[in-house]
Amino acid sequence: MSQDEQPQVKVGVINPYALGELVSGKQMAWNKIFEPKKKLAEIFDMLEDDIFHHSSFILNPHKDTQVDKQSAKLPIKNIRENLEKFLVSKVKNLKDNHRHLLTKLVETTAQEEEANSTPGNSAELLTKLVETTAQEEGANSTPWNPADKEWFDKGDYFEDVVELNDPIQGILGDCYFISALSSVAWARPYAIVNMVRSSGVNDEESPIHKVIFYKDGLAKNQTVIEVSEKTPVAKTTRAWVYARSLDATEIWPAVMEKAYAKWRTQNTTDCPDYTPIAGGDPVMACAQLVSGSRTYKWNKNETADALWTFVRTHSLSMRTINPMTAWTYETQPAGTNYTAANLVANHAYSVLGWDSVNNEKYIVLRNPWGNHHATLDTRSGTWGAYQESFLNNIPLNTNGIFSMKASTFQKHFAGIGVVV
Repeated sequence: MSQDEQPQVKVGVINPYALGELVSGKQMAWNKIFEPKKKLAEIFDMLEDDIFHHSSFILNPHKDTQVDKQSAKLPIKNIRENLEKFLVSKVKNLKDNHRHLLTKLVETTAQEEEANSTPGNSAELLTKLVETTAQEEGANSTPWNPADKEWFDKGDYFEDVVELNDPIQGILGDCYFISALSSVAWARPYAIVNMVRSSGVNDEESPIHKVIFYKDGLAKNQTVIEVSEKTPVAKTTRAWVYARSLDATEIWPAVMEKAYAKWRTQNTTDCPDYTPIAGGDPVMACAQLVSGSRTYKWNKNETADALWTFVRTHSLSMRTINPMTAWTYETQPAGTNYTAANLVANHAYSVLGWDSVNNEKYIVLRNPWGNHHATLDTRSGTWGAYQESFLNNIPLNTNGIFSMKASTFQKHFAGIGVVV
């Protein structure tokens, strides 16, 4: 599928391990813990299956879900309460199309409530209203200062060069962006450069970083965003909340995420709201980072061999040279078991390349959580892929990296895409 067909991809779950660190009050080396899922279950005092089920409120805090494996629809009463809260904050600045949407929403909600039915059109209208508001308000100059967070500089932008394992997702549902960041760092490491200027005369201690993003992935639609190194961290403990680097002394993934939030929300301050960027298209995110044409493949329409060949076509010496990402289904398809496979629903993964062992074809991927690699039909050992002029032997089943049979990938993943 080409980008002209306007695919509808929107995935996004949080990193529960990052949340576990915040709850426990300490950072953990999850790859060194013998049973990380069991440890996480102890922290949350929950069953492992309930944490990683597609309807888990841990993975999807922005959705109204339950742990009892039954998706919950937002009750009429909650929609009306949300509408009232929205009106209180926005009523002074309503525009004509706002009034039209609000009138229609109230009428639809009343009809649904009278019929004692679950919300249908009202929920869609509420979403459209919020989106319309964001578009019309455009640039805003209000700093985001949540009561439980503070803005703080936790390190240096780069310690060496960008690496695929650097980006680690936090407690925001932007796996699509973090996986894209990792894919770009792997396929085109020099695309992420440190453009920096001083924040003031002779002030080298508080640099301002300039990041370029491309609207719709088009080179002609580029915007330069400037941000400082301060990112939102937990108040008092200053623990990481959102994206961070595997290298504890560098912060480039955190700064990139902040710049992306500022660009997407059109905030004019150095303190943008992160929450609106939860959920998105990982292929588009790659294009927004490097610009280029997007191509999508839907696994249900492709054979395993075709998908493996697709990855190989965009690789050199087994590693991708064009940023590639893949994503799972919102709920596991019939005949699959995500829990048994150690896969996550509604989640984006980086595609790193291909492999072939004993005539079996594999696709190599990375979970942006930096751990929780898939275990079904994956192989052990190392994966050797040439990077520049040297062979890079990458350990499998650590840092979220795994090599999965192409046939298993075809069945368990919803789609895959590339930016050229």
